[in-house]
Amino acid sequence: MGIAAIIILTLCGSLAFGQGDTLHIPEVIISATRTEKKLAAVPMPVLLVQNREIKLTGASRLQDLLAEQPGLSVVPQVNGFGNGLQVQGLNPDYTLVMVDGEPIIGRLTGNLELNRFALGNVKQIEIVKGPSSSLYGSEALGGVVNILTQSAAYNKLLAEIKYGTHQTFDLGLQSHFRHRNFSMAAFVNHYRTDGFDLFENNFGQVISPYSNTTVHLKPKLELKAGHILTLDSRWFREVQDNRYQVISGNDSIKVSGSAYVEDYSLNPRLKYKLGSDAFLNFHYYLSRYHTKTNLFEIEDDILYYTDEFTQMFQKPEGILNFKLHEKHTLTVGTGMHLESVSTSRYGDAERKKQESFFLFAQNEWTPDEHWELVGGLRFDRNRVYGNQWSPKFAVQYKWNEKLSLKASTGTGFKAPDFRYLYLNFKNAAAAYSVFGTEQVVAQLRELEEKSEIQMYFTDPEDIGVLDAERSLAFNVGLNYRWNNRFELDINVFRNELEGLIESIPVAVTTNQRNIYSYDNIKKAFTHGLEITWKGKWENGFQIMASSQWLVAKDKELVKAIEDGQVFGRDPLTKESYRIHPGDYFGLYNRSRHTETLKLFYTPSNAKWDASFRITYKSKFGIQNSAGSVQGINRPSSDINGNTILDRYDQFVNGYFLMNASIGRIMGPYFYMQCGVENLGDYTDPYNLPQLPGRLLFVKLNFKLYKNNTI
Repeated sequence: MGIAAIIILTLCGSLAFGQGDTLHIPEVIISATRTEKKLAAVPMPVLLVQNREIKLTGASRLQDLLAEQPGLSVVPQVNGFGNGLQVQGLNPDYTLVMVDGEPIIGRLTGNLELNRFALGNVKQIEIVKGPSSSLYGSEALGGVVNILTQSAAYNKLLAEIKYGTHQTFDLGLQSHFRHRNFSMAAFVNHYRTDGFDLFENNFGQVISPYSNTTVHLKPKLELKAGHILTLDSRWFREVQDNRYQVISGNDSIKVSGSAYVEDYSLNPRLKYKLGSDAFLNFHYYLSRYHTKTNLFEIEDDILYYTDEFTQMFQKPEGILNFKLHEKHTLTVGTGMHLESVSTSRYGDAERKKQESFFLFAQNEWTPDEHWELVGGLRFDRNRVYGNQWSPKFAVQYKWNEKLSLKASTGTGFKAPDFRYLYLNFKNAAAAYSVFGTEQVVAQLRELEEKSEIQMYFTDPEDIGVLDAERSLAFNVGLNYRWNNRFELDINVFRNELEGLIESIPVAVTTNQRNIYSYDNIKKAFTHGLEITWKGKWENGFQIMASSQWLVAKDKELVKAIEDGQVFGRDPLTKESYRIHPGDYFGLYNRSRHTETLKLFYTPSNAKWDASFRITYKSKFGIQNSAGSVQGINRPSSDINGNTILDRYDQFVNGYFLMNASIGRIMGPYFYMQCGVENLGDYTDPYNLPQLPGRLLFVKLNFKLYKNNTI
């Protein structure tokens, strides 16, 4: 465990500690149906992470929290850096991440960097598993993560300071003000770290130093007759200090430079009360994401690499919620998506645009105390890809107070975005290139004319126009509750996918630069089983254990293997051999088994709390990881050269991650928490460079002012 970890946990254990200003939030979820609904009454597979769990774990960034949730998997990007969220085995591209019900833009190689989001003002996080396109459109093909932030209920002023390994500081200030019919929730967060390194003899670091600042303002005005006007605004800016060593053929180049990311959004909303059971909501959401990177050769200060990316997104929307009578709740909505991108990654200065129109309707029907039915239908019209209908139906039968059965089915749809079509991204810092399908053939021809192609992994003639991605999903589950203290949840899922877009290795250049593009896997599937058991006792002890078994495969490849048409080649003997069905592992970045165990201790009559969490991921494959990363030349993970993941290839070994925390209330205004992440100090520098090893932290919360009187 290490002397430092023992000292810091012993120090915290000797202090006083407790529940503090605990707010018991009822288990109500909004994202699954776009109406407030008790968690137990939602007939889809959903997960709710409340503010209390966030505080107990000491997590301050979204990635740390989601990595511990059952059925979710944080996976690396195509080049091994950065992370995205995988739900039911579907790529991070298909999980819609929202803040207060509005989508977050700015994805890198399809993944949304989860560390952009601070948790200091989060009320709860709602996760809907399975396609939610009937409500949210194409981005929600795999699921939805909705981060709900706190509104001002009473006047208070809170401060939070967290210090950890690698000179990591996380500072937060939260202010709630309420007077008569006006309220304002304000949150400011500043985060900085020196980064870390896993290769002592290499120039630069795996994660370079960076800092970011978040400002979130949430004013609300309650008008006459029950109408509510809000103006939600969020601003984020990150600055990175990059230093790399790049190996290109026989050359080793040291580069340095800065990068910044800026993201802001503005969201005025009007909730107009039409009657006791009817509301009309008008939303206008505007978001801009911008990033710029400049790297210079250290030896002669020549510009080595530059990159700039700007994305604009607008969404006007109107939603009507009303009860037809006490058994039917109807939700209808309409709106538009207006999106544009301009970037040096696309090889020209022309701004690319997309527009779409949508209309949706949903009915929630409760015929009696046993049944809960939800049916929805959405129509999307994209001027490039035409029309798409997305239906969904879910049903829950409550057998008795203890046992309920759930089933849902729905379709998802995702049109290829700008990146898949027009990307012209040459990452000199990591020695790889990614080209969209409209760019890759011309780029390969240009390299061929210069005799710079060493080997093809994919025939260029097979790279064509991308189709839209579609899915059909089924979820069947059982929930058993006993004495309001123990709960068992079982869910079986199946996702049938057509035209699934995957990044594919296309070629490698003579200077060992990998070239990637995109292709549709004509038919694929993911299916699996999720089991979660929860228990709580009167002494404050809580336990949650979950397990997911997952299989994800290319259906056409399965057929080709069964027909004896797929082969591998021994890298030493150069002899070919046939791949058998049992040799094929499946799609990349998917573990067959993922387990989670969480232990929480929150005694009601004491001033302290504690948590211990373990996650396990079984082995998985990373897509052809050959090339230079952080100055290290890595051999190809595709050992037998057939571009599929089979048992002959190099896998990432299964691993455990253990996290713990302990905290104590020190009087009415002060709370102290200490913790350790990755207690076992697990690292895998080549395959999982985002894992820095053991991290220690101390967190202090100050209640500067509180007044419950409105």
